[in-house]
Amino acid sequence: MKTDEILSRMRELASRPPRPVREEAMSRVLSEIRRKTPASCRLFEEARAIMPGGVQHMLSPTTPYPIFMDHGRGCHLTDVDGNRYVDYLNGGGPVLLGHNPDFLRRKMAALIEDKGWFHGLPDEYEILACRKIIEHMPSVEKVRFLQSGTEACMAAIRLARACTGKKKIIKFAGTYHGWSDQLVFDLWLPGSGRLLASGIPESATENTLVAPLNDLDGLARVIEQGERDGGVAAVILEPLGPESGTLPIDAGFVRYLRELTRTKGILLIFDEVVTGFRVGLGGAQALFGVDPDLTVLGKIIGGCFPSCGAVGGKAVYMEALRSGVPSGTGPSCFVAGTFGANLLTCAAVYFTLSEIETTDAIGRAAATTEDLVNKLNRLFEREGSSFFAYRYGSILHIETSALFAIDARTEQGILEVLERKQVAGGHQTFLLNEGLMTLMGKGFVTSAHTAEAVEQTVTAYARLLEAI
Repeated sequence: MKTDEILSRMRELASRPPRPVREEAMSRVLSEIRRKTPASCRLFEEARAIMPGGVQHMLSPTTPYPIFMDHGRGCHLTDVDGNRYVDYLNGGGPVLLGHNPDFLRRKMAALIEDKGWFHGLPDEYEILACRKIIEHMPSVEKVRFLQSGTEACMAAIRLARACTGKKKIIKFAGTYHGWSDQLVFDLWLPGSGRLLASGIPESATENTLVAPLNDLDGLARVIEQGERDGGVAAVILEPLGPESGTLPIDAGFVRYLRELTRTKGILLIFDEVVTGFRVGLGGAQALFGVDPDLTVLGKIIGGCFPSCGAVGGKAVYMEALRSGVPSGTGPSCFVAGTFGANLLTCAAVYFTLSEIETTDAIGRAAATTEDLVNKLNRLFEREGSSFFAYRYGSILHIETSALFAIDARTEQGILEVLERKQVAGGHQTFLLNEGLMTLMGKGFVTSAHTAEAVEQTVTAYARLLEAI
């Protein structure tokens, strides 16, 4: 599905009243969840006494309470009460090979037996891991490992400022690039500004500018504004659009952005925490034929072994991140972290990327996603529903509320967003009871998802349509 069609159908869905699950159906669903999950209920009560809110995981469904997991295997999660779910959360995207893959478990167990799990000094696996990334990412000449995608975004921005001597950073409306102070601005919902910036001084976000999506003139105005006040060091974006294409960016716009930033001496940062090694071995940059200056990568490259993040890019910039060696010439940019480039992470990156190469995991996950999207759209069309599904590789989007298409810059807009969020949350709870672990219509398919999982998913959505 092309960008224009996605945006058009999203606007059409947003123009209609949201469609909640019927009250009697939701009452039944909540009762059934409580009956099936007494151990989760008990653990949540224990957690509330010692954890803020009783839950520490941002993606966890919370209605009627968080579901506590026992283990994951393949495309399934099993909770502490023995209920099994087809998982579409997958940690927000980094699980590509399925949960607890045999090959990685065996290799990492052998590594720990042989070498231990930490020594805090250089190891050959660092070289092997870096080479694997550089081999496939077109723009990456050198790599520096950190501990998370948030840290990697922080480092990329600091590096851009060090290399350009400029201070402004431009992000796009509604994008999430981690939770550092400077980037908790206009998160998730375009137009939300500092809505989630409680505890963050205004001075921390004063150098963060927000550009509109797919708007060349609007982008030019924001760049001009930044150039007048301290200069623009970098533009950072998710190459598919906010939230992995929940609000899609047109590929032509991304290519124009590359040329514009190059002309103006602004570094272009691709946040490929989700897309890197999921939409293709070369990430979204290879898909679009765009050559960013810096690339941010996350947990997917290490098969979700903690703790993993990385910045890669052109050597002329990356050399400023040198650590523990004579300074040489050129700018120097300080980053640190005891667990950055740790033994387990680097070995897991090497093993995981080698497995992805040899098994066509990316292609298999994408083919399963295409099958699921086609079956869901046939279901929605047959039932006369305005719901629709689309995908980017194995990144799955199922639009049932058009929550992110609402203009949140007015009081009425905020109220509508909250209403649609509640409706989408009801859909999520209904699907949880049907054995699906989802996130407001966004999901990630793995190479371990089966035909049976696809059929269960389509059946669950058919029941959702009946319930609304």
